[in-house]
Amino acid sequence: MTKLFRLALLLMLSAALGSVAAKEPLRVVASIKPIHSLVAGIMQGVAEPLLLMDGSVAPWKFRPDTSQMKAITGADLIIWSGAELEPLLGEAIGKLSGEARIFEVLASDEMKVLPARGAEERRDAWYWLDTRNMLILLDEITRELMRLDPENSHSYERNRRRMLEPLIQIDRQMEFGYKEVSSLPVFFYHDTHHYFEQAYAMKVAGTVASPPAAPTAVASGLLALKSWIAEAPAHCLFTEASLSEPHLDLLLVNSGVTAVELDSIGSRLAPGPDLYIKLMRENFAAISACVSAFLSEDKSASPSDREIPDERRFSEKLRPGYVLMNQYGQTVTHEDFPGQFQLINFGYTFCPDICPTTLSTVGYVMELLGDDALQVQPIFISVDPQRDTPEVLKRYTAYFYPRLLGLSGSPEMTRRIADKFRAQYEKVPAKDGDPQRYSMDHTASLYLLGRNGEFITKFAFGMSPEEIAERLRSYINH
Repeated sequence: MTKLFRLALLLMLSAALGSVAAKEPLRVVASIKPIHSLVAGIMQGVAEPLLLMDGSVAPWKFRPDTSQMKAITGADLIIWSGAELEPLLGEAIGKLSGEARIFEVLASDEMKVLPARGAEERRDAWYWLDTRNMLILLDEITRELMRLDPENSHSYERNRRRMLEPLIQIDRQMEFGYKEVSSLPVFFYHDTHHYFEQAYAMKVAGTVASPPAAPTAVASGLLALKSWIAEAPAHCLFTEASLSEPHLDLLLVNSGVTAVELDSIGSRLAPGPDLYIKLMRENFAAISACVSAFLSEDKSASPSDREIPDERRFSEKLRPGYVLMNQYGQTVTHEDFPGQFQLINFGYTFCPDICPTTLSTVGYVMELLGDDALQVQPIFISVDPQRDTPEVLKRYTAYFYPRLLGLSGSPEMTRRIADKFRAQYEKVPAKDGDPQRYSMDHTASLYLLGRNGEFITKFAFGMSPEEIAERLRSYINH
């Protein structure tokens, strides 16, 4: 081999190695600050996603400029909300001819998507104001990033786990904290809190219109809301920092209503991984402070700072038994796990938020336990036997943890077993009357049975995986 040939070969190898070393990071574009916050957290330490909208204009008025279009065109992944919130961005995305992966949040099959109030043919676009939707999106977006960039899968999964606890914690704070002040109806200028209302039992007495709204809709909404305010005692009226409120003074004059500004898009907050949690905390604090001021009882402590129950014990020891079928068509009873603890959750596979969150927590708890996990059998009992067949349960449970058992039985048997556990559930018909689109309200706690099948304790929804794992270890090593 001549020196010249060896030199040429060396240069070629160096170029190839340099090409590998210089591989560009994943290029991700996110439309609005709340979703960008989630993506930035998942990608932390790997790459920085590009934020398109800084909040200076309403999302439905945003049109990407030349530099933003260049970034969109060269992106590997584009995450946007949907045409209801970002119609002009949707037009720009529709003209792309590249191979970028397009992730439309409102098209998610896993997330809870509500119809717009008063216009059910449209989707309500303010999905991020239900933290449980963001918990679902945390998993969905992580999977997208891992599929597109498998080399950094461990980083994405590590970041997902790190973000999970603060998201669950803020959800717990709002769920338990808002119960303290939920007795008082409130008003909104913009109908932005439909998701928050459903998730945290807020009573919305009236709104002007769902943004973006036509002037005629705003005019009629103003008249209606003015009438409602006149008939009600003094309440809170919430506005939005980044949106205009034409003729707001008409609602406030001689009304006794207190106007409070929220920032649900995060227009005044610096973008980044911490934005979403800060946004929800600040909005929640503003809502709670206003409502608390109108309640007669002493609210000296902030609802979000009050003690939140994390574990509930029954007054006496129970041995709640069951005989059900698992996802493999085999009969399973509470006596099949001698010497093991049983970690049991009631739910259903069509559940949009609570169940996937809880089962993701269970899966992570089992990982945290390490070798001790073999002493715990995780079990998911369906409260929806009509739809949750063994085959459906087999596909569903496989996603969360390999040893997770999915159990089901007849409606009568399911009811008897739930009663033994003192677990509650109720069928909720779909608003459109579709008999197959019903939902199930159900107890979200985790039940722990001991080595002899006796009831030990109940872990409330929202406890961190680390805390549950620590408590399980204390029982295992007791």
